[in-house]
Amino acid sequence: MEIIISGKNKKRLRLVEQLAKELGLSITKSKMDSKSEETEVSDEERSEKLYQLMEEMAASGGIESIQDPIAWQSEVREDKKLYGRE
Repeated sequence: MEIIISGKNKKRLRLVEQLAKELGLSITKSKMDSKSEETEVSDEERSEKLYQLMEEMAASGGIESIQDPIAWQSEVREDKKLYGRE
């Protein structure tokens, strides 16, 4: 898998880079030319890409660490005890 991260806030990008290193991820840096412009992607194109990614995930069998999705969902949604309202 490859993730490309870009931005103008160098301080925050350095934090992301530091976290990636701590996680043991490989990092490849490149600089964008000042002449190159980021292409704008329409909401429709984003939606289509997201749909394709979800279809690929569903076709791959989903998340392997979740054996029983219904039990997992019940466990995640379990009500938490509220402080002072026990």
